[in-house]
Amino acid sequence: MAANRALEDMLHLAARLVPGLRGEVASRELARPAQAFVHARPAPRGDDGNRAALDALLTYWSHAYPEAGRAYWSSRCWGILIWQPLYLSVIGVHASGAALSLQNIEQPIADGWTSEVRLRDHAPLQGETSALIEHAAREIAACCAQMHDELAPVIRLNTVAVRGTQADVVLAALLAARKARPEWSDAQVESLGRQWLGALGLEGLGGYFAFECANRARALALDRRTCCYHFRRRDGEMCSTCPRLTRQARIERLQAQHDAALEA
Repeated sequence: MAANRALEDMLHLAARLVPGLRGEVASRELARPAQAFVHARPAPRGDDGNRAALDALLTYWSHAYPEAGRAYWSSRCWGILIWQPLYLSVIGVHASGAALSLQNIEQPIADGWTSEVRLRDHAPLQGETSALIEHAAREIAACCAQMHDELAPVIRLNTVAVRGTQADVVLAALLAARKARPEWSDAQVESLGRQWLGALGLEGLGGYFAFECANRARALALDRRTCCYHFRRRDGEMCSTCPRLTRQARIERLQAQHDAALEA
């Protein structure tokens, strides 16, 4: 239980908005400054603890899908490491009016996945939205830089892909935060997306496009500029928002997904 109720409430709200998103308040002092990764079991003390966990993460995906190649393994590992802290940060700003500290986070890794994000107990910053975005962007940038520095010795990272994936995750998190803000118009979401990318120095690396569903409802989708290479897996195909597809092909896939969700 967090000493700060605002932090606890924010983490619970995020979990309701995004199933599988799990932020936890650390029950003890975190092991060492800027330690973002730990084993599912207690990690060995010392500087190589994160390396062992990251080696295990890469081994899982490279052994599970050897045919997919380095570009896929790299993208997969990077996306797994950043998605939860970034989602929590964006949702915190827009659903709870609070900017989290991402210093000293831990993410246990097991079976190729991060099960949760452990944050130190703290009082999230509160204030005006633009100021919170700027603060949260600094936290995100520092967190991603540290994760990049730890992952880069494990597998070669493409700088363009790293930055593009970061932009996509932030914009996807903003769509998730919209569930708590039904009054937002599409134009507001697009404007906020540009504000986030500007604060992160990721201008032009992502965006949204609108499409019409079969029931005439309008929706926003990610206008991704970065490929995740999922199609290289033996069981994979191009994602519904894959930048390798034409805009019309993406819209048709998104419409099909929307129709299937309505029928489910």
